[in-house]
Amino acid sequence: MNKTDLIKTMASRAGCTEVAARQMVEILMEVMEEGLSDGNDIVLQGFGTFRPWKQSFRAGRNPRTGESCPIAPRTSVKFKAGKNLLKRMNKDK
Repeated sequence: MNKTDLIKTMASRAGCTEVAARQMVEILMEVMEEGLSDGNDIVLQGFGTFRPWKQSFRAGRNPRTGESCPIAPRTSVKFKAGKNLLKRMNKDK
C-alpha cells in the first residue's frame, strides 16, 4: 500500500473527501517528523513505537572498488511493532 492507496482507503472509511484525508495524512506525517527530529519517541498504543537513534561514525567499504570510506554519524528511526499489530498480522498462523 502506498500513500495514495492509504489516503483513498481512509477517505472511504471516514466518509470524507480524498482532499481532507490527504490533509490529515500530511499533518500526521509533519507532527511525527517534528517529534522524531526533536528526539522524542512516538508511541501509538497497540500499533507500535517509532524511536530516533543515533548511528555513530563507522568505516564502510565501496563494494564496487573495495575502497574504504567513512560513513558519517546520523540520526535514524527504529520501529518496534506493538502487540495488537503483531496479533493482527499473525492471526491466521
